[in-house]
Amino acid sequence: MQDLEKLKKRSEFQRAYHKGKKYWNQYFVIYVLNTDFNLLRFGITVSKKVGKSVQRNRVKRLIRESFRQLRPKIKKGYDLVVVGRTPATQLTAQEAHIALANLFQRAAIFKRRNQNRK
Repeated sequence: MQDLEKLKKRSEFQRAYHKGKKYWNQYFVIYVLNTDFNLLRFGITVSKKVGKSVQRNRVKRLIRESFRQLRPKIKKGYDLVVVGRTPATQLTAQEAHIALANLFQRAAIFKRRNQNRK
């Protein structure tokens, strides 16, 4: 768990937004910023435009759980920010997992297969 930290400060999120690469689909937007650190930093944002607190928190839980399952496959050295969009409130856990996995695949942040054995 030491290789994962949360993005907490507004400046950390802003740096990912402005300097990172952006990938999106119908449900999520991800910002990927390559860093020189040997750790993975992760942040989630879900705007009030998405819905009331119940819907926003559900989207955050879906993102967190999907990321927890995908984390062993992701290379270290990135700041990731996942932004939930309004259609994500209708997703099942499996659909959220697939949608995020596709974005991470497009961003090319997955380890190669032979690196997963370590």
